[in-house]
This record gives sequence, structure tokens and C-alpha cells, in this order.
Amino acid sequence: MRVCAATATLPGLPVVDAVERIVAGMAEPLLGHLDHAHIQLCPQNRGQLDAALCETLRERWPQTAFRPHANVRVLPRLRVFDASSDPAAAAPLFHAVADVCKRLASPAYTVHAGYRANATMAQMIDNVRRLQDIFPCPVGVEGLYPDAMRGQLMDCWADYEYALAAGVPLAIDLSHLHIVMRREGRCDDVVRALLASPTTLEVHVSANDGRRDSHDLLTVEPWWWPLRDSIHPDAIVFSEGNQLRTH
Repeated sequence: MRVCAATATLPGLPVVDAVERIVAGMAEPLLGHLDHAHIQLCPQNRGQLDAALCETLRERWPQTAFRPHANVRVLPRLRVFDASSDPAAAAPLFHAVADVCKRLASPAYTVHAGYRANATMAQMIDNVRRLQDIFPCPVGVEGLYPDAMRGQLMDCWADYEYALAAGVPLAIDLSHLHIVMRREGRCDDVVRALLASPTTLEVHVSANDGRRDSHDLLTVEPWWWPLRDSIHPDAIVFSEGNQLRTH
């Protein structure tokens, strides 16, 4: 299983510094060397993905495919938006991300599913499909997990099955599914189907205690480890394990 690195592995660093560290070489206890053929650009890093930064990334690392993720910073101030956001209100943000994808020649963009207070599953999926009209690359939705403070979309096995049946492009975060599993029990057949689907653009991996998405490094084999052989060959696997945490 080839695993690439997301800049979320180096939270708080400027984008260029994070990319430099990744390209220089990083590894994890369970995953080994992290590849930089693809690097996911995440909102945890400092710096606006403006035209100048996009040009710097492409000029310095022409062999790397950069993939913006979620509410990556595309405006001077970080703004939170997701697939449940009101389409009219979020339009300027998504248009800015689409422009970044065009400048970077990104092979894909993935966005978080968002919140039940903002949209139904059907509305959220329709929002993702409408985004495809403005993006130069496939747009996928990343499933989430149970959150006691604020109800999220795609936070249970039934929602994941719904999204899979709808045929919308997906990002499957196995650390999120670990939290779902702790709430609802294992559902290996669903996980296999999600990983094997040709609609799955990305698979994200890290560790947590089953209660919160803490982005810990993978040091021991998790319950889903035997299922990794199901991952579709076209899906890109990204580690999000925090390389800067000392405890």
C-alpha cells in the first residue's frame, strides 16, 4: 500500500515548509516511508493558496500532484465551508478553490460532508454534484463521524451506504470510520465496499482513540488493517498522522 502525505501531518507550518519536509522524507511506524507523488494541501497549514503560491508549488515540485482539501485557505482569512453549506453563500469560496485546482492541475478536490443542521444527505450530495460544474477535476465528499456537540452528515454506516449507492465521488477516512465503529460496531462489508468502489478518490489514514479525530500516528495495526487490500487501485491513500506531536 503506497501512502502519500497530507500537509495535515505537519499542522501549523506554512504550506511551502510542510511540502519541503514531506519531499525531504518522512515515515511512520506502521506505514513506513510516505510518498510525495501526491500531496494533499490541508487547512491546518499557514499561508493563502493564491496564484503566487500555486506557481511556487508547481515550479519547485513539478513531479508532485497537489490536491486541495476541505476548507483549505484560498482567501486572506480562513473560512469554514463544506458540502452542507448554503450554495449561494459558499459560491465565492468554492470558485476560489476551483481556480486553485486549475492553477495546480489538481487531479481531485475533496470536501467535508458537513452538518445535519444545514442540509439533508440528499441536499448535500446534490451540492457536491453541482460543484462539479465549476471544478476542472473530480469533486469528492469526505465522510465524517459521530459528534456529540454538533450532528454531522455521513456519521453512521447507513449514511455511508447511502452515499455509496448514490454514486457520488468519495474520500474515505478510515480514522473517521474507527469512531463510527466504536459507536455502532464493526461493519466490514460496508468498509470493503467503500474502499473497493471506483467512486472512491482518496483514502485517509491516521489513528485515534475512537472518541475524537486526533490525527495520531499509526503505530499498531488497527481493526481495518486487513481490509486495506480492498482499496481501489486508482484511489490515493494519504496519511494525516501528526508528525509534530511529541506525546
